Amino acid sequence: MFWIDIGVLLLLFFCLLLVCAFEFINGFHDTANAVAPVIYTNSLTPRKSVLLAAVMNFLWVVLWGIWVAMGIIHLLPLDMIADQPVAFGVCIVLSLLISAIIWNFWTWYLGIPASSSHTLIGSILGVSIAMWYLDPSVIPNWKKAEEVFKSLLLSPLIGFWLAFICMGILHKIVSRPEFFKRPGWLFNREPKSWIRYLLIGTSAFVSYAHGSNDGQKWVGLAMLILISLLPAIFAMNPQIDVKSLRGDVSHVESVFANVDETKLAPEDRVTFGEARDHVWQLGTLLTKDELSNKERIEARKHILKIQKDYKVMNEKQLALIPRAQADGSLTSAPADIASVSPQIANISNTIDYAPWWVIAMISISLGLGTMIGWKRIVVTIGEKIGKEKLNYAQATTWALITALTISSASKLGLPVSTTHILSSGIAGTISYEHGKWWLQGGTIKSILMAWVLTLPVTVVLSAIIFLILQKIFV
Repeated sequence: MFWIDIGVLLLLFFCLLLVCAFEFINGFHDTANAVAPVIYTNSLTPRKSVLLAAVMNFLWVVLWGIWVAMGIIHLLPLDMIADQPVAFGVCIVLSLLISAIIWNFWTWYLGIPASSSHTLIGSILGVSIAMWYLDPSVIPNWKKAEEVFKSLLLSPLIGFWLAFICMGILHKIVSRPEFFKRPGWLFNREPKSWIRYLLIGTSAFVSYAHGSNDGQKWVGLAMLILISLLPAIFAMNPQIDVKSLRGDVSHVESVFANVDETKLAPEDRVTFGEARDHVWQLGTLLTKDELSNKERIEARKHILKIQKDYKVMNEKQLALIPRAQADGSLTSAPADIASVSPQIANISNTIDYAPWWVIAMISISLGLGTMIGWKRIVVTIGEKIGKEKLNYAQATTWALITALTISSASKLGLPVSTTHILSSGIAGTISYEHGKWWLQGGTIKSILMAWVLTLPVTVVLSAIIFLILQKIFV
């Protein structure tokens, strides 16, 4: 068995290396989101700009939560993956990584600001569809996919109109004409100090927000690798004592046990019954002081099922009517499913986690990519979307709107495309200042083409790669 363990470790190292490579290339793409305003306004040198972006990207991923990461990996049928052999998990991970790296590197090489978010999500969905093709009982998480697609579709529109409105407000409230001038072409003149600091601050904010969303996606992918290859170790958070969950599980179990299921609609009765059964089975496992590796994997499966069923019931705001006693009185006051939300959240935290070294690994890869591959995309963003260089107010607006939109999405746990928000924000500022005819049609068409093609290309590519690898190794 020793050689198998060595083989798994080598696979683990190789897959994590690919994740770092992808995040490195992601840094190539998304550096423009932060450094273009300060480079093209001569507020900072390219080296200082990129270093600032790298540090701010790193800070968010290290300091804050992983809501977006968990949203990404839940696009896959995780409960089904946990039952499969290691080779199956390897096929999934390699399919995601290879298809995403191919598309991301190709669009970067062409200087097209394509979305790394679209790339990863398309790859995940492609693998899910391929798994569905092999086994019709494994249904892709269409509801989560719909939620993700809506956020990806709406965020660029929000970015455009917020930037358009913001430019109008700035023209009303800022009376200093130098703010609406374009950067000096001669001698690389710096802007006035107050403009320079404003641009540096908003650019740093973009990088900070970028880490909150894009950085988290690859944390989620790294966790998928760890769970697929070493489920016994990473199935549950090793920092959490399973005995601490007993109170939460017991509370949910007692609430569910007292519900009059006859008062539920037929479809709700099925969902509720499944959730109640998994809570009971999880509680049975947790009566032990220590769980074996097999039992930890089993506990993870129960928690995933509870999460899934709870989300369905919570979205319906399911009312929980208690059983009636012999005299007709209720055993307790009616409640809704949200009454057990704190307990469900505590239980979920045992599987929705990432070790600190995973977060640091992803952050460093993103930062290094940011420091090396900035120039191609920055040129497109700074000079090719509009027919002339952007003024200081436009640069400030697009950076601020991009950062605010991404931060808001991250708080909601929704993945969005930094590239598309940024590009649409620039288009919004140009449209306000000069009208839509001032946009460069060729660049806009390239960006839109990448936006349209990314999902179908990565879906098909990852599905084909998965089916080939699965045929060879599983």
